[in-house]
Amino acid sequence: MTTGRMVSFAKMHGTGNDFIVLDNRSHQFSTDELAACARAWCPRRYGVGADGLLALDHPRTSAADYRMHYANADGSRATMCGNGARCLFRFARRIGFDREPLAFDTDAGLYRATVSSRNASHVQLFVPDVTDLREHIELERSVPEAIQELHYAHAGTEHLVATVADIEAIPVRKWGRHLRNDPRLAPAGANINFMAADEGPSVRLRTYEKGVEDETPSCGTGVLAAATVARRIHRTKATDGLRVQTNGGTLHVGRATVAGDESLYLEGPAVSVFDGEIARPDGIP
Repeated sequence: MTTGRMVSFAKMHGTGNDFIVLDNRSHQFSTDELAACARAWCPRRYGVGADGLLALDHPRTSAADYRMHYANADGSRATMCGNGARCLFRFARRIGFDREPLAFDTDAGLYRATVSSRNASHVQLFVPDVTDLREHIELERSVPEAIQELHYAHAGTEHLVATVADIEAIPVRKWGRHLRNDPRLAPAGANINFMAADEGPSVRLRTYEKGVEDETPSCGTGVLAAATVARRIHRTKATDGLRVQTNGGTLHVGRATVAGDESLYLEGPAVSVFDGEIARPDGIP
């Protein structure tokens, strides 16, 4: 909804990964205009403050109920955001989408989501299996000695998973900034996930996100990438979903049946913080 130059939005978060969320079906901002909105509204001391901007739009495929567009805080486009997708599902429910489950288009393909049967405050996001996993990769830039292994995984977007022993001692911002644009990760770069894993049913994760260019409290696709590495490479076992502990809270990764098919899921909270209105950036009619 738009009143003059004012745009209605919801502020939401998933385990501390926070977003400005809007319904783009009425004002129809273009991709470039959404990027400009993200750059204007996401700075924490000069705007609303968020890691990114989520826009709900008309679907592009007949199987989808709506389309998800995601712009990072710097305006760069991201193909997928796991925490954001759960928040946009909750937003879609609030504005009248009631099919069960909901299906939505993203730049990474078709996804589905539903309210968790175990916890009504949680959303289960059903995602494709991670098929692009490259073990024990080497980079051109120097790698700190505390990093034991490096693995690449595409979980809707690009991720590098770095296993470490003492995750609290890692200077995430410094090392993440150093590694995220390594020439071996070109052209897209990658989010850098620092993971501590053991043989138990949980792992600990901290993430440096490209586009935010800083550590964020949580990263949903990073959780999926780390869970894939933990299970396939470190043989971490979990009978009822792997728990991934982030600074912003705990997310679960497991398998369940949706629309008749077994699928990988990411489960966690999607919280509405407040609603508001904000002026369009200069230059956007």
